[in-house]
Amino acid sequence: MPGAFFIPFYRYNIPMPMINMKRVKKLLLCIIFLLVSSCAVNPVTGKNELMLVSESQEIQIGKETAPSMRWGFGGEYRDTELEAYLGGIAAELWKNSERPNLPMKFYIQNTSIPNAFALPGYVAITRGLLSDMDNEAQFAAVIGHEIGHVMARHTAQRLSRMSLQQIGLSIGAAALEGKTGSDALLSVGAIGSSLLLLKYDREQEIQADRLGVRYMSWLGYNPHEAMSAHEALERSVNGYMQRAGVNEKESSPLADMLSTHPRKEVRLVEIQDMINALPPYTIKGDGEFSKRFLDATKRMREINRIYFIYDDAERLYKKEDFSGAEAKIKEAIKKNDSQAPFHNLLGLIMIRQKSYWKAENSFRQALALNPDYQPSVFGLGLINYYQENYSAAIDKFNTSMKLYPGHLPTHFGLGKSYYQLKQYSSAIPHLGEFANAVPKDPEVHGMLGISYESTGQIDLAIREYGFQIQAAPDTQLGYHAKKRLSVLRKK
Repeated sequence: MPGAFFIPFYRYNIPMPMINMKRVKKLLLCIIFLLVSSCAVNPVTGKNELMLVSESQEIQIGKETAPSMRWGFGGEYRDTELEAYLGGIAAELWKNSERPNLPMKFYIQNTSIPNAFALPGYVAITRGLLSDMDNEAQFAAVIGHEIGHVMARHTAQRLSRMSLQQIGLSIGAAALEGKTGSDALLSVGAIGSSLLLLKYDREQEIQADRLGVRYMSWLGYNPHEAMSAHEALERSVNGYMQRAGVNEKESSPLADMLSTHPRKEVRLVEIQDMINALPPYTIKGDGEFSKRFLDATKRMREINRIYFIYDDAERLYKKEDFSGAEAKIKEAIKKNDSQAPFHNLLGLIMIRQKSYWKAENSFRQALALNPDYQPSVFGLGLINYYQENYSAAIDKFNTSMKLYPGHLPTHFGLGKSYYQLKQYSSAIPHLGEFANAVPKDPEVHGMLGISYESTGQIDLAIREYGFQIQAAPDTQLGYHAKKRLSVLRKK
């Protein structure tokens, strides 16, 4: 979803504290204790394995992550009948899995990007992938695969590995203290570990395939449709990338997502082997249920084709071709004016063209269609900020934050609004949240420096002024930072 604040992700190298051998020993003992005491029986394999995340923690993680999952993937596609139909299938798969006691709610994510994912309490498939499926069995295969990740505790496994790596990095930081290049080494290590653990490994993907095939066969679906589901996924991905003008070899979120998936030919052979190894099963009806699936998804597939125009408009917006983006999104609205994202994108375009009253009208049209549409609540906050109505902006940004906790642009909007009102104590936590994620932003550290200095936190002000000079020395805030540092360092 395009936003008014562009957020690149970088990281500073922060000097490490002096080595503390007692701390190193404690951390080593901590690892030994964890390895000895933190084993659990995997509900799928029945084997003991290292697990630092309890089932209750898994549930809590799913609960806390749900808003970010919801809005980070386009929000919900609103069709109560379709959601109830597909959610019923997902619920049956969940009920027949190894941990049916876990909470589960099904969502259709309103994005053209082909994907599906699951956590305890959250099972979702995107509009883009769903629109390229041919029958109910393919849907069951994909959702069964994602449920398999949850039942085999793959997310918990990744988090457990991440915890150990963080402990290992802490020990490495202490051991390397004072040595040339240690900061850079540790920074790269931390980033690499985090990125690696954002996706499932090949073994986990194969296990999820096996579970998905098993679940769908238990419900009477033809398990061979798991292979056609994989072909539908590949078709959907290729179509999306072609429309987006992305080469398969280029780095992209989709390419990263598919990097741990086995090649099509290998995967189809493996799935066939899984089917051959299934215990006896009974296929209900034709095992596919194409007609009722296609009937239920007909309207969504028609709307999905209009979203191709929206996607083109969004790409033009990101390239700052605002006149081209405006023409495209108006074409989409003319074909279907019932989609909140269409009006929201037009609002963002109007903001970039400084037509604030038109932008407000578009955001309000989006909210008339979906009163909880967070991007448009955020958009109204932007309009108020740009028109220097900072108190009104804070009100809208606070509502946005309730809908989407952790939304970085909302944090930045709140921080900047409080800063403009000279309410520096209130500005600091929001500016700090944004600065931690986007440390090379050209203004956030300068504003933090002024906020800290104004509240008497001089050491922190000096630190932030230093960061401002690193990030953007030749701006007004950069010049101010240099001036204040020359004064504060003399005191």
